[in-house]
Amino acid sequence: MKLSLKELSTLTLNPDTLRLAVQKVQMDGFVLFESVIPRDRIEIIRTAFLQKLEEHRARASSNRGTNRYQMHLPFEEPFIDPYIIEHPLAMQVLEAILGSNCHCYYFASDTALPGSDYQSVHSDTHLLYPDTTLSLPAYNIVVNIPLIDVRLEHGPVEIWPGGTHLMPGNLDLKALAPEMNSELVTMPAGSVVIRDMRMWHRGTPNRSNEIRPHLALIYARAWFRPIDYATIKITGATYDTLSERAKRLFRYERIV
Repeated sequence: MKLSLKELSTLTLNPDTLRLAVQKVQMDGFVLFESVIPRDRIEIIRTAFLQKLEEHRARASSNRGTNRYQMHLPFEEPFIDPYIIEHPLAMQVLEAILGSNCHCYYFASDTALPGSDYQSVHSDTHLLYPDTTLSLPAYNIVVNIPLIDVRLEHGPVEIWPGGTHLMPGNLDLKALAPEMNSELVTMPAGSVVIRDMRMWHRGTPNRSNEIRPHLALIYARAWFRPIDYATIKITGATYDTLSERAKRLFRYERIV
């Protein structure tokens, strides 16, 4: 979605842009803001991330398919940069959809290494009422942030926009997905993707020689408390340094 120079410099969406961004998430299942995190910050985070990933790979196997890793992030600098955990543009959209009292319950990453293969088409969350065909408003949303310029050869995420997040849960995704329109999400480093977790998607093969890391944070309505996710461990000293908004976002997590 194109933003004006004023919106990019002030990190404030004008009312019309905000309305359209919210409607894109509601109708298409996602919205993308390109290059809204400064490159110098992304480089610092990417360097730290690759070190953490190397340590993780030394003790754990790929867990999202061949050469594909889901890895939780430590709640520490540089990963808790405000541009990551409470980006002003993302928060305007998130709060408009989920409410100003929303919270964040997932702080992790998804990485496709060279040689990764296709994932199966899937949705990231269950339906609140799987026995019905109701199209309910979004209740949890994932924010993805690429740490490199994601091109076709890097294995970009493939998404099925246009309403797959509103479909019932008893459909044959494997059979239906090839008959429906999809798109590959290529984007510059430091972009922000805001996506309804119910949207159909999959990882595609990384045919490059470069690691393709995405940061992943999940935000939810105040009443949505997933029981199958580990809480984020945050030291009291770190929690005290957060902004009031960030403290509110992570208020349900494990403060130690």
